[in-house]
Amino acid sequence: MSKKQFNFTRGRSIINDGVELVEIILETSDGSRNAIGVFCDLSKAFVCVNDETLIRNNTDHYGVTDRVLDLLTLYLTNRVQRSDVNNMRSSGSVIRMEVP
Repeated sequence: MSKKQFNFTRGRSIINDGVELVEIILETSDGSRNAIGVFCDLSKAFVCVNDETLIRNNTDHYGVTDRVLDLLTLYLTNRVQRSDVNNMRSSGSVIRMEVP
């Protein structure tokens, strides 16, 4: 699991995520770098929408730039769902629809 996963992880919460965000912003305060934040609540935005259709058909309409499109593409494609039960993990299957 990613070290950046804060929700659904024992001993970590969204507060940890906020603290890390503030630390990153403060590190850039010397003026040598810029900090930018993009905040999206995607929890129910794309339920049962095919990710390829979503990316291909809507990004031009909303003025999504190449860098943001790359980020959304990485977020929505090639996701694998696995189950852990009794210290055993399933092989996983690719998710083509639904929210990650």
